[in-house]
Amino acid sequence: MKPVLSTDEYQSPGYFSLDIAADRDRKEYNIRNHSLIRENIRPDFLFIGDSITRFWELDAYFYKEECRCINRGIAGDTTTYLNKRYDYDALQLNPGVIILHIGINDTMDLEGDYWKLLPPLPFDEVLGRAKENISDMAMRTKAAGITLAIGSLLPMKIVLSLHVETRQRFIRDLNAWLSEFCATEGLIYADYFGSIVDTDGYLPKAGTMYDGLHPDAGGYRIMSDVLSAALAKRDIRIS
Repeated sequence: MKPVLSTDEYQSPGYFSLDIAADRDRKEYNIRNHSLIRENIRPDFLFIGDSITRFWELDAYFYKEECRCINRGIAGDTTTYLNKRYDYDALQLNPGVIILHIGINDTMDLEGDYWKLLPPLPFDEVLGRAKENISDMAMRTKAAGITLAIGSLLPMKIVLSLHVETRQRFIRDLNAWLSEFCATEGLIYADYFGSIVDTDGYLPKAGTMYDGLHPDAGGYRIMSDVLSAALAKRDIRIS
């Protein structure tokens, strides 16, 4: 028999599962990955990350007949779940160069979840986890003998966020670490942030963002030029 509840009491089963962004394109990427491996095709450049990578129309900026660019971005992905799929969507394809861009969705944990009554996670925990995941992927890439380029997080302008300053601090702190980490480990660093941020040091320049988070064509042109220049310093030509 169910207990009798007073008018100010209620029961809830809670939440049963997680909605993981990395699951959404799993079937598509499994089939695509299998095709490349079975046909013995090695990509020249493999882009991997979240929606900023996923929406990058690579052929518009890097198209060459003798150069194959593969996109393995997933909208909503975080450093944690990219790390979990990294061997399958990047390393097993043995590309010449991997272009990694990830981390902005980790800042959602700094917001918490109002509807699920989840509080924000501590800043140092979120930042430390992102560093650990990126470092882990980088070390596995080096061990595989694959060249790795890591891009900085972009400036953002999200007016609905209640934690804008905290998320901007995360972007600055992670980018500073990424720059130092790439220098220490001999990795290629593409400083997208430095070319897209406005003179205030926080917000994106006009004509670079579609919605305050994702680049528009102007933003992607800047990112493409920054990446091309960073690769060219290692005598790698993508365009």
